[in-house]
Amino acid sequence: MSKKKRTKKSPIKLEGTHFGGAIRPPKDDYTDFPSFIKSFLRHFRRYLITGLLVWVPLFVTLWVSWWFITKIGGGMNSFVKGRIENLHELADRVPSLDFLNTIQYFPWMGFLIAIALFLSTGLFARYLVGRKIIATLELIVANIPFINRIYLAVQQIRDVVVGRKGAVFQDVVALEYPRPGLMVVGFITSREQGIIQKSTGRNMVAVFVPTTPNPTSGFLLYAHEEELTILDLNVEDAMKLIVSAGAFIPGVESAEDAIAKLSSDSDD
Repeated sequence: MSKKKRTKKSPIKLEGTHFGGAIRPPKDDYTDFPSFIKSFLRHFRRYLITGLLVWVPLFVTLWVSWWFITKIGGGMNSFVKGRIENLHELADRVPSLDFLNTIQYFPWMGFLIAIALFLSTGLFARYLVGRKIIATLELIVANIPFINRIYLAVQQIRDVVVGRKGAVFQDVVALEYPRPGLMVVGFITSREQGIIQKSTGRNMVAVFVPTTPNPTSGFLLYAHEEELTILDLNVEDAMKLIVSAGAFIPGVESAEDAIAKLSSDSDD
């Protein structure tokens, strides 16, 4: 009787695993073991990057939301808590005001008061009497030295944003700056002709050129619209281009496409 040839089994079992369909088992002499390690590391890197692309936007969103709540809400909480403590001190000094001790502070009381204040003010401002009272208060503030300059400047910015329904950036443009031959990305913020145009006698538009990677700061430039190249980009993609310092190329590959590509590559 002929003896059946016995084959040596591999100690590495890939059947039924996630990588089983993508990586071939090593041969009997284990000459493919280094390639198995390379394949494993390649898939490990792809899965890690895919996970980061999924979670990073969520983490950033939660961090920004938590920062806003802790700074704005926390600031209001500290303010309200301090005022309640002042009321308690006043009640201790004046026995007839002892009822003020019944006012007690609880967590996030200031934040809730701020929400209630905004809602009540919005409701109050919708009626004629409320609008007249608010206009009177604005007139009083506008006549206070130094404070009126800050208040009027913020008020004008508010009116511009509300009048344009939040669309401060009108068009995405490219212009030569700081010298001919170099191009930067900017946003047209106003085509209205004001004191700058009247003083110079030139028809120019206002362009905001943000800095990288922090687009909240930048330069305000006035230029002829003929010197600007209107880009076929929306504001969101232009901001991604600026924040990424040019690493993000609009129209080439989105984050969803990158995740789908990495997933499909790992399944091959």
